[in-house]
Amino acid sequence: MNRKAFLWFPLVVLALLAGGCTSGTKLGGLGVDVVTIRSAQPDLLETEVVLGLRYTNENVVPVGFRGSRHKFYLNGTYIGQAVSNQPVGLAPLSTGTQDVTVMVKNGALLGVLRTLSQQSQASYRIESTLFVTAGEERMEIKSRREGSVDLAGILPVAGGR
Repeated sequence: MNRKAFLWFPLVVLALLAGGCTSGTKLGGLGVDVVTIRSAQPDLLETEVVLGLRYTNENVVPVGFRGSRHKFYLNGTYIGQAVSNQPVGLAPLSTGTQDVTVMVKNGALLGVLRTLSQQSQASYRIESTLFVTAGEERMEIKSRREGSVDLAGILPVAGGR
């Protein structure tokens, strides 16, 4: 009886491995970084800022984004959210850029601008959800990145305080 079990064991293992090879596409290495920030409106009652984003595809397959959602923070303060329905296509191992508009919580931005008025840069965090298509498969890929961004594009707005 043990001999029969021993003979079936390699076939069961082989079947499990073959089944694992046919599972869905796994994508990793997708990132979103903020490269620019600028005012969308030239007044103190700012309700929108435009972020220049750089998408990075570290995969060896092309990736297409149907759209995206981004939560944006400056120096740890939530500034607002951007959504985009503009498709973005990335070749394998490449980058691409896109501008998105953040709907700003006015109090949050003005408070951050007051504290940053003497600085030319601020730290940022962006939490993104990318609505990706890979072949026939559709999925949501999450990305969270931190870095610093030049504030020259928005600080002139605060200069008139």
